Amino acid sequence: MNMTCDMSISSQASSPFKPLIDPSEDASLFISHELRTPLASLQGALGLINTGQFGELSAQGRELLNTAMRSADRLTRLASVIEHQPYTMKSLLSAEEMGILQVENEFTSVFNLEDFYLYYQPIVTVQGRQVIGFEALARWHHPTKGWIAPAVFIPLAEQTGLIHQLGLDLLEKACVALRTWQQTFSELTPLTVSVNLSTVQLRDPQLFEKIRAILEAVGIVPSALKLEITESAFIENDIIAQKTLRQLQQLGIQLYLDDFGTGYSSLARLHDLPLNMLKIDRAFVLTRNWAISEAVINLAAKLGLDVIAEGIETVEEMTILQAMGCQKMQGYLFSKPVDGNVVTSLLHQQSLQRRLQPQAAAVDGGAMALAKP
Repeated sequence: MNMTCDMSISSQASSPFKPLIDPSEDASLFISHELRTPLASLQGALGLINTGQFGELSAQGRELLNTAMRSADRLTRLASVIEHQPYTMKSLLSAEEMGILQVENEFTSVFNLEDFYLYYQPIVTVQGRQVIGFEALARWHHPTKGWIAPAVFIPLAEQTGLIHQLGLDLLEKACVALRTWQQTFSELTPLTVSVNLSTVQLRDPQLFEKIRAILEAVGIVPSALKLEITESAFIENDIIAQKTLRQLQQLGIQLYLDDFGTGYSSLARLHDLPLNMLKIDRAFVLTRNWAISEAVINLAAKLGLDVIAEGIETVEEMTILQAMGCQKMQGYLFSKPVDGNVVTSLLHQQSLQRRLQPQAAAVDGGAMALAKP
C-alpha cells in the first residue's frame, strides 16, 4: 500500500475477512437443526389446516395442501439423513455457505454496536495528490468468528431491521472522527466524510430529523457530510426516498450516487434526482471500460455534477481518467481502507508537507536573488 507524491502511510491493510466456518468442522448437526426448527412450525400449521378447523378446502386447495405436507415430510427425512451422514454435507453446501447460515441464525442474538467499526479510504485530488475526504466503510468483528465481510452482515442488518440503529450509529461515529480531524488539522482543505446510506434506512420517515440531530450534537456543518446512495434507492422507495434526500440536500448535505451505471436508472430520469456527485464504479475501471467511464464523466459535466472514480490501483488508470477530466479518485493506488489512527498519521504528514512548502519556496526564491549579478 502506498500514497503517491511523497505520501506514505502504515502498511496496515483493511480488515482480513476469514472463512466463517472451519471446513473440517462437522456442521451436520447445525444444518439439521436449521431445517427441523422451521419445519416443525410448518408441519404444525399444515396439520391444523388439514383438520378443517379453518373451513373446508376446495379440491385444488386440498391437492396443494397434500403436496405441501409431502414436501415437509421429505425435508424432515433429509434433515435426518444429514444428521446421521455428515459426509453428505460436502456435496450440499460449501464451508462458506454453511458459515453464512450460522451467522444468519445468530445475528440478532450477537448484535452489539460496540463490535462494529469504521475504516476510512482516502479520497484525493489528482492535482497535488491531496486528501480532501474519506469514505467511511463498516467492519464487523464477530465475537467468535472474527472479521465478517460487509457483503454478509449488511444484508442481515437490513433483513432484521437493525440497519436503522446500526446505520445511525456508524454515521455518528464518522462525524465524531471527522470533527476531531477538522479541529486537529484546521489548516488543511476542509475535510469531509462520506457515509453509505442503505435503501432500507430511506424507508424511515424520521431519517432526516435523526441525521440533522446528529450533526447538531456533534458540531459539524452539513456540507462536511456526504451521503452515498445506490440507484436502487430510487427504484424501491421512489417517493419517500426523494422527499428525504431533497430535505438532506437542502440542509447542505451532498448526495453521491454510488455504483452509477450498474443499476436501473434511465439517463432521462437522472436529471430529476437530487444529486451532487456521480461515482464511477470500480467494475468499469477493473474491466478497463474507458468508453463508459468517459461517458459518465461527460454526462456529469452536462448535468453540473462532480465525479469520483473508485477502485484506482495503477498509475495508468489514474492517468487515463485524469485525461478524461476526472480529478477526484480513491483506490489502493492511494490507500487501502485504514483505521482512524492511520488516518491521523496520514493527515499529520500532509499537514507537515504543507507547512514545509512555503519554506522551500522562500529558500528557492532567496537563492535565485543571490544568483543575480
